[in-house]
Amino acid sequence: MASVELVERRPTVDEYRRLIAAVGWKPRDPEAIALALAGSIFSFCAEAGGALVGMGRVIGDGGLHYYLTDIVVDPLHQRHGVGSRIVRALTERVEHVPFVNTWVGLFAVEGTAEFYARFGYKAQRATGPAMYRWLNRPQA
Repeated sequence: MASVELVERRPTVDEYRRLIAAVGWKPRDPEAIALALAGSIFSFCAEAGGALVGMGRVIGDGGLHYYLTDIVVDPLHQRHGVGSRIVRALTERVEHVPFVNTWVGLFAVEGTAEFYARFGYKAQRATGPAMYRWLNRPQA
């Protein structure tokens, strides 16, 4: 397996689409992806042999609230520390935000809470307040 390099940059729309497809996420509109990526505050990509194998972003309002999102690692590179490197890099970047009482959140998918706890993230409550709603879903 090629060594993995962590680079502070945003993924391209095509890289993003390829990576989320590799992990089975729903396809997203390329225009929406482009807008979202442009709004990233911090972003890291994991690259192996010139190809994107992982990514993660921080989004938010730039002052009070920040969120880790799109932490994705290609299945062929999972369980090799790539995700940990991405989360650690993003966490180190937000730790340098100069404002007091700044909130950093994430929505851990089922089975990943212990992973994020290793980086100091805590569940707000056991049942959690996180809720979601898909908008403008295509008819299947």
